[in-house]
Amino acid sequence: QLLEEEMFRQGDLERDAGLPISPLMDRHKGGVSKSQPGFFTIVALPQYQAMSSVFPGLSPLVAHIKDNYQIWLEETSKA
Repeated sequence: QLLEEEMFRQGDLERDAGLPISPLMDRHKGGVSKSQPGFFTIVALPQYQAMSSVFPGLSPLVAHIKDNYQIWLEETSKA
């Protein structure tokens, strides 16, 4: 939450200066926490699943990634 607030403050400064607001720094749009489930769906899960198919010893990491993904889904559903 502190990191996201810092990013939002940066976005506020950019808005006040009349600059385009950097991605994930606009407090009026979804920040980092809102984008996490999409990151897991598009990047993290496919990447770790592909790596574990080549290196089966990585399968415990896939289980942890899935657990983390579920945590982010629950977190974003609260908002």
